[in-house]
Amino acid sequence: MPIDRRAAAEPSAAVARVVAVAALSFESEALRKPLRHPSVDVVVAQSGPGATRAAAAARAAVADGAAALVSWGVAGGLDAALAPGTVVAPARVLHGDRWLEADAAWRAALVAALGPHFTVQEGGLLSADEVLRTPADKSLAAARCGAVAADMESGGVAAVAAEAGLPFVTVRVVLDALDDELPADAERWIDERGNRRLAPALDAALRPARWAALLGLARRYRVAAGVLDRLARVLLPAGFLFSPRVAKFG
Repeated sequence: MPIDRRAAAEPSAAVARVVAVAALSFESEALRKPLRHPSVDVVVAQSGPGATRAAAAARAAVADGAAALVSWGVAGGLDAALAPGTVVAPARVLHGDRWLEADAAWRAALVAALGPHFTVQEGGLLSADEVLRTPADKSLAAARCGAVAADMESGGVAAVAAEAGLPFVTVRVVLDALDDELPADAERWIDERGNRRLAPALDAALRPARWAALLGLARRYRVAAGVLDRLARVLLPAGFLFSPRVAKFG
């Protein structure tokens, strides 16, 4: 998956490239801002949904010279304590039956910087094979693995980072809490590249019986998108807190 060069600074031999893999267009939009660090070039690769697409984007980033990888975007809460807008910076990610560790020093620097401004949760993240749509789905997943949140891409990015010997972290924002239910056809609103499909969303909006649920989802979306934007404004000028002194190379 090609990297979005609109998010890249002018190249320099002294610049370390950090690639943030985001599945969806609204997730990647927050990182397309002219807020740059002088020695860390943060770029975004929009992968589309799912671990396979995220892994493909991560491999392309590694081939293009990435020094570190970030899994960026939204997540579903699996713990009742995580409200929409909570930032998740997990110590480890469950991919299949394997727990993959985030870079400890880099993640600690991120948590320390974000803690005064955001509610940050550090528990494990499940990289799920499919959307966990209902409270029952989420509760069952939490009981099985003990994760506090879930997405569909972090495992793919983490696995590629481990293969390449590169540092990796996840920065996610809770979109739906444990008790929130996602629309049954929500996956149809997004295409394979992570862009919005207008027709299915309009079809749902034209059904009065679904208005209450859609309004609730829209409110949660605004909260999560707002936190992603605030995170970008903190992290982009700081180069995502990445440096050879913080993150150890494999």
